[in-house]
Amino acid sequence: MKSLNDIRLAQLAGSLYLLLIPMGIFGIMYVPEFVHVAGDAAKTFTNLTDYETVIRFSVLSAFAIQVVQLFLVAALYYLLRPYGAVAALFMLLFTLVSVPIAMLNEISNLAALLIIRSDGLSDLFSSEQIQATALFLLQLHEQGIMIAHIFWGLWLIPMGYLVYRSDFLPKIIGVLLVIAGVGYCVDTLTFFAFATDEYLIAQYTFLGEVLLPFALLWQAFKARRLR
Repeated sequence: MKSLNDIRLAQLAGSLYLLLIPMGIFGIMYVPEFVHVAGDAAKTFTNLTDYETVIRFSVLSAFAIQVVQLFLVAALYYLLRPYGAVAALFMLLFTLVSVPIAMLNEISNLAALLIIRSDGLSDLFSSEQIQATALFLLQLHEQGIMIAHIFWGLWLIPMGYLVYRSDFLPKIIGVLLVIAGVGYCVDTLTFFAFATDEYLIAQYTFLGEVLLPFALLWQAFKARRLR
């Protein structure tokens, strides 16, 4: 990584990847898991009512993640393409598939919020039926996340291969990215095969995703100092 363009791409990719971490924790992990109380429609409905603003910000965060993801994969594509054009193309394609899935999936959360604000529904359905519908929509959102989950894993596998082949990033990060990608894919398979989230492993295999942005920023910093 010697050209000024590569340095800028590495800085951009590293910064965007770091930005994804807090937004992902807030918008995809913490808020949905906090609001959705499994098997308790009444408590879930109460959370929807009490934390509506927080939920709306989590939806906005989920949207922002997908926009950032587009710019991130574009930067990584041009930065890593010299180390494998086909792998870089697959990395790009898997991301382009995941983005609309993840964005459209937020409709379930928005529909759940519409239910709690709809006065007309209370005249047609009982409170128990409305609460059960809200819980169903949040469960549907969880299913949609797991569909996107597999593409979040698939894009990491060619990326890991490219990082491993690169001449400026540690090969161990490439290996860890492939492991993280496999973890996401396994999660989707076990989630739908066994209808449970008890066997999810991606939460233990994501180390490569945390190390990559720091490695990109460090290499860009070193390259700038040598210019």
